[in-house]
Amino acid sequence: MKKIYIATKMIGEAYAEFIKDASPEVEQWLTHKLRHTFGVAHEIMNIFYDEKNVYEMFAPDERELVEMTGILHDLARFYQHKNGKIIPSSEFDHGKAAVNLIKDNPEVSDQKMLFAIHEHNKFAIDYHNPLYCQLEETEKKKAEVLAKLLRDADKLENIRFFSYYGVERLGIFPQGNLSEAIKQNIKNHQTVDYKNVRTAADSLAVSLSWINDIYFVSTMECLRKLHFIENCLDLISQRGASAEDIDFLRNNMTYEM
Repeated sequence: MKKIYIATKMIGEAYAEFIKDASPEVEQWLTHKLRHTFGVAHEIMNIFYDEKNVYEMFAPDERELVEMTGILHDLARFYQHKNGKIIPSSEFDHGKAAVNLIKDNPEVSDQKMLFAIHEHNKFAIDYHNPLYCQLEETEKKKAEVLAKLLRDADKLENIRFFSYYGVERLGIFPQGNLSEAIKQNIKNHQTVDYKNVRTAADSLAVSLSWINDIYFVSTMECLRKLHFIENCLDLISQRGASAEDIDFLRNNMTYEM
């Protein structure tokens, strides 16, 4: 449990350091990221315990590594601001930045965890990443599972937030149909590349497409219970997407794995 304490302390200290003199924008960002951090830690452990085959892959003394991965995955988010403004995510790779911050603390640093954190916000897991390639074969499997657990937990926590508090970031996009690039991603069963977003419906389709990057049955069951697809389709329809677009999404989205 000492490592869990150190990981939690790292988050608490980062939050405390920057919240003191934060602008309203940064204060809101930091507080949201603190809530998200521990939400993901909760989700990753739920998935871990539900997936019995995954749970049994890790020895008892390795299991705290899963929780630490959830706690530390967004460490760099607390540093993602300058002069009272949030640095755009397109200019700040928070997964890579977190790896560099964690490396400085050997008490909690673990290469499997570093790989999972580096890859958690990527379009897809990169198995050419040196953090993965340098591991022994048995450790590679654990690193891969850890990355998948974190990707599922991060998406699920964000989806719960959307479900409970409403969808953000739509005000900057006009109403309209789905863009063709967005539809192509979905047709190919991919997550949507955010740089292709042109309309509010596109922005919602980003979150909807996360369902194409879910790895565990227990995560998918949570999404089913949240009526995730149905709620997204309703919102996308309200944001100006055509009936044809809605039919396209309905025919290409499923809870089946």
